[in-house]
Amino acid sequence: MTTRISNLGVSGLDIDSMVKSLMKARRVKYDEMGQKKTVLEWQKADYNTMYTTISDFRNTAFTNKLQATLTPKTASSSNESVATVTANADAVLINHDLVVTQLADGVKKISSAAITTGTAKDTLANQFGISGTFNISIKNGDTTKTIAVDSSKSIYELVSNINKSGANVTASYDTTLDRFFLYTNGTGSDSGIDFSGSDAAGLSFLADNLKISTTAASGKDAEFQLDGIELSQSTNNFSISGINYSLKSVGGTTENPVQIMASPDIDKTVANVKSFIESYNALLTKVNGEVDEERYSAYTPLTDDQKSEMSEDDIKTWTEKAKSGLLYHDSILQNLVSSVRSNFSTPISGLTGSYTTASSIGITTGYYTEGGKLYLDETKLRTALAADPDAVNKIFGSSGTTSNEKGIAVRLYDTLKTAMDKIVSKAGVTASISGDTKSSIAKQIRTYITDMDNFSDRLDDIEDRYYNQFDAMETALEKLSSQSAWLSQQLGTSS
Repeated sequence: MTTRISNLGVSGLDIDSMVKSLMKARRVKYDEMGQKKTVLEWQKADYNTMYTTISDFRNTAFTNKLQATLTPKTASSSNESVATVTANADAVLINHDLVVTQLADGVKKISSAAITTGTAKDTLANQFGISGTFNISIKNGDTTKTIAVDSSKSIYELVSNINKSGANVTASYDTTLDRFFLYTNGTGSDSGIDFSGSDAAGLSFLADNLKISTTAASGKDAEFQLDGIELSQSTNNFSISGINYSLKSVGGTTENPVQIMASPDIDKTVANVKSFIESYNALLTKVNGEVDEERYSAYTPLTDDQKSEMSEDDIKTWTEKAKSGLLYHDSILQNLVSSVRSNFSTPISGLTGSYTTASSIGITTGYYTEGGKLYLDETKLRTALAADPDAVNKIFGSSGTTSNEKGIAVRLYDTLKTAMDKIVSKAGVTASISGDTKSSIAKQIRTYITDMDNFSDRLDDIEDRYYNQFDAMETALEKLSSQSAWLSQQLGTSS
């Protein structure tokens, strides 16, 4: 171990200061490597921000490939007391005649009268004057569950055991009415309540104590005519040909059916297009902001020594400039901006009629200086949708084998994926290098870390050598001083 002498040696020199001064020049290269590593770390973080921004918008672009967003439909009922309706995107734009003759229902079993005969309800034994244990079997459709009944337990525990049995029925007990209720959770002819599997004591408890009918009962299907065709469903809520029906009551006649009308939801389509354009413009603003942000090359990351000589405000200002423009004129982002502009300006091959481009439905690009910002002429879009309700879907969602045949949203989806893949190759998907072993920036950062560790070891060796040299000098001076003192003493004695 090196013995380090400060400024208390024979020489009287400030050795620590001298070594520090000598090492300062040696550390210049180490500091430069650290600054370059820091710049790469900042740049990786900026790329990560761009990756997240592009990925978020890509999810929006993907949504706009879906028919539900591009061609929303609406539906209405002429008699909402009989049925209410909504429309899916794939609903056919025709009217339907509806006559409801029966609603779907489940099975309900309710005590025919008050049931408590005892003086307390803390146990079944006290409430009904029964004893022992027995089983109740409940069959509901294809499901059969057996519930063990213990007379030492309360009616509330019986309710809980039935509800968690998995029989798909709901039990309850109303204290005020003093009645027991049992309902199937579902509706339709496949649902039901059948106690026939219960033991004799169980059937007696149901009939005599709970006063519930033990006769097997089945639910009912909804029965209706749709466009003159007799149909049935197990529930009152169902979908047919893109229309979602919710039956409320029996109603309508063959002569005077309930009218179900489907139509394009132009207001929703316009709202979706507006939202898409806002998201697109926000993306371009962020990307162009990075591409155009000024780079201050003279402002490099501060070293610890430099920070020690500056105020907090000065450090903050300096660092902001040092971080500025790290993606200035970045080729990945510039190519992305150019490509998405092309996605909008290129017509969709194979489309016919008046609406084959974004501009034909009122979506245009601003001046070149605006970086590809989109503008919407809402009146023109509404006119196009009135003439062709599928116009937005065809222009945005068309599929094809070539780029020119693909709709705008489909093109964007591919274009954004290309940019994201390039960012991953360049900087990975995270701001840190943890787990990132493939991106070029992560590899560069790791190289700097290794080089800096090795260089740091070399600096430690050099510093030790300097201290050893000064130590040797001090030792030599100390010997010389001792010899000089001895000589002076000898000369003084001889005189």
